[in-house]
Amino acid sequence: MNERAVRHAPEVGSPNLGEVLEDALLQAKTLVQAELSLAKREITSEVRGTFGSLVLLGVGAMFLQAGLTTLGVLLIAAFGPGVAAAVVVVLLAAIGAACAVVASRQLNRKKLPQTSERLALDAKQVVEAVK
Repeated sequence: MNERAVRHAPEVGSPNLGEVLEDALLQAKTLVQAELSLAKREITSEVRGTFGSLVLLGVGAMFLQAGLTTLGVLLIAAFGPGVAAAVVVVLLAAIGAACAVVASRQLNRKKLPQTSERLALDAKQVVEAVK
């Protein structure tokens, strides 16, 4: 009976429940801080990519406007104001619709899917680990 007591006795220097809990909470805190830092970097890079797309779209729109203005002036000089106005209106409507479709597809694609999915999964894992 004495041997059983010796075998099941806690080892000297083994951590108690408080130390284990403190270590687990410290690791969870470190993990959450690292995840938030990573999410911040991912969001920053994704926002920069979206901002670059919007700037490029704006520059393209300005050059398009300049080109269409020049085209309108040339059409007025060649065919008169009636025909030129109709052609310019049709061209502007078609190009505006195409730009709107392309821009909406580009912006719908960039909804931070990678970051939001990973954060949701990490949050579930942290909650399960704390339970």
